[in-house]
Amino acid sequence: MALLHRPALPFPRSFGRRVSGKLLAALAAAFVIGVAVLQVNQFSRATSTSYEIDALNRERAAKQARNYELEAEVAQLSSLGRVEWDARTRLHLVPAERRLYIDVNQPVPDRQTLPTRFLPSGTDAEPADGAGASARGPWWERILATLLP
Repeated sequence: MALLHRPALPFPRSFGRRVSGKLLAALAAAFVIGVAVLQVNQFSRATSTSYEIDALNRERAAKQARNYELEAEVAQLSSLGRVEWDARTRLHLVPAERRLYIDVNQPVPDRQTLPTRFLPSGTDAEPADGAGASARGPWWERILATLLP
């Protein structure tokens, strides 16, 4: 086989030029300054966020303390002794001298008239849909009740 000898292509002139040391130093300095500015910016944002969080925590603590004060005030004002004292002194109310009893000629209702959510937990109230005992209790208890006589 015959080998072809080709002369090497010359490099373009711009590739062969060297970059000056001053330009490299300027680029390195700009890079270092840019990184430093980004770090300072990040640190200042973290610091200001920390101050904001502290301020919000103080505000939350103050509002929580105010809520506790209001709860205590409501508890004090809603006590029966306080209500009776206020009624007697400020409103000049007195207990009734005479009580009236009225007879109602209506039979007692057959079922409970209160909604089941207001009944005490120990009572077995029948559901309003009329399903009765078959709808009460977990499903596995109803299956066992059906299977076992």
